[in-house]
Amino acid sequence: MILALDAGNTRVKWGVFDDAGQLTQTGAAENRDPTALEEQLKNAHGASRAVVSCVAGEVVATQLSRVLNALNLPARWIKPQAAACGVRNGYHAPETLGSDRWAALIAAWNLHHAPCVVVNAGTAMTVDALSAQGEFLGGLIVPGMGMMRDALARGTSVIALPTGEWRDFPQSTADAAQSGLLAAAMGAVRHMEQMLAQHEGRAPRLILSGGDADMLADVLNCSSLPPPEKSGEEPLIIPHLVLRGLLFLEKTTP
Repeated sequence: MILALDAGNTRVKWGVFDDAGQLTQTGAAENRDPTALEEQLKNAHGASRAVVSCVAGEVVATQLSRVLNALNLPARWIKPQAAACGVRNGYHAPETLGSDRWAALIAAWNLHHAPCVVVNAGTAMTVDALSAQGEFLGGLIVPGMGMMRDALARGTSVIALPTGEWRDFPQSTADAAQSGLLAAAMGAVRHMEQMLAQHEGRAPRLILSGGDADMLADVLNCSSLPPPEKSGEEPLIIPHLVLRGLLFLEKTTP
């Protein structure tokens, strides 16, 4: 069994995969609380090794190493490459791509083998384009919903407002703020869908993951603004996409 860990900007997400590749246990802990992570992982029975993505910096990486050493779990730390698991990395300097984005692209390709827009809607939101040949063409990084709301709150009086709802034509300040945040996120997604549809000559599959995936899927489904070259397929939410990509990388690359 394999323990996969995704250390993002805010939390460490983890999951245990059995020998059949099924996710049997999951959890998450705040980056600032490695003790909580260690306590969780002590109860993650059966893992014999770990595979790790860390984009949270050296301090968190050092904390993770200490936790894994304390649990006697050998670990493989994933670094993006020029190619792996059927995906070619289009970055000019492949190693500078975030390992979480790399793992998500690996998972999307190996699960679907089709042109995809791969969205990870977390603290930051990444919107990446994957061609029908498995080439990562490039992507966007924009503030996530929480980060945008925090920025709005710091500069205005919106901090005191309740969370509004999506409206095509918002008629209250709370709805205007919420709809604006969602529209900004949706705009990045729709832009990349349009670019990839033009590149591929057909509508891409839209794959969502991350903490805000459900909220983003809801507005993409209910918005009056349709996707380019509408395929009739709703956004596909795949929980733990990064963890699944880490499993592919651990099992199929040296």
